Amino acid sequence: MIARIAALAALFLLTTLPAAAEQIGARAKGGFAESFFMEKVPRAEARATAEKLAKGVIAARMIIFAYAGKFVDPALGDKGFSGEVFENQWRSAVESDLIDATPSQKRLFEKLFWAGRQVIDNNQERLNTKGVGWKNFLPAKWEREMGQVFAARTGIVIKQPGRAYRSPMNVPDDTERNALEHYVKAGHAENKPLTSYAKWGKQDVYRHMEPIRLIPACLGCHGKPKGEPDMLGFEKDGLEAGDIIGVMSVTIGVSD
Repeated sequence: MIARIAALAALFLLTTLPAAAEQIGARAKGGFAESFFMEKVPRAEARATAEKLAKGVIAARMIIFAYAGKFVDPALGDKGFSGEVFENQWRSAVESDLIDATPSQKRLFEKLFWAGRQVIDNNQERLNTKGVGWKNFLPAKWEREMGQVFAARTGIVIKQPGRAYRSPMNVPDDTERNALEHYVKAGHAENKPLTSYAKWGKQDVYRHMEPIRLIPACLGCHGKPKGEPDMLGFEKDGLEAGDIIGVMSVTIGVSD
């Protein structure tokens, strides 16, 4: 009798209590309709295309780094770094890498150049403000904004998930987090890209990850002493030049 009452009580609780609440603020499940991937590449070209795009974006970041001193000089107004100036330097930097590019790769790079130039043009007022030192403009900011513009036009996702991300746009997914853990554990000697195929919705995609390592210019924010506030108010990471700070992540839809 007691057992039967206990069973009825348990059944009552199961049928009257609300279902377990879903996590608030979590990413919605599913998504990535095939129409998101406006540009797709043949499977045979996926690896080379991802490698070229990653290398191209890294080259652009280094051009922006070269102008960092001008950007933070409060005595300067016009920095002489228009979208046109940037694009011309960028094209020159990657010219040799595009000699063997396929027609589809050349088409994608034209869209990449366009997206990168748009971001520099959009930030001209910020960059050329006189009397202000820190302009809140770094290669990482350029890449985040460029990635959104480029993805809107192509469906190709280029991002820089961080070891300790500072922008919510750099939150790593599971594949990117695994890549970060791999490179951190492997140390300075491991630079070989990690690649894989996956499904995003119904779409086959090719994924390319390679390490982003700290250069000396980045140590002001990501170096030592660990935990001390940097110029932006974030805690420093306590890292050294050559350490992993993030990964360059490229995801491309494949057409076959």
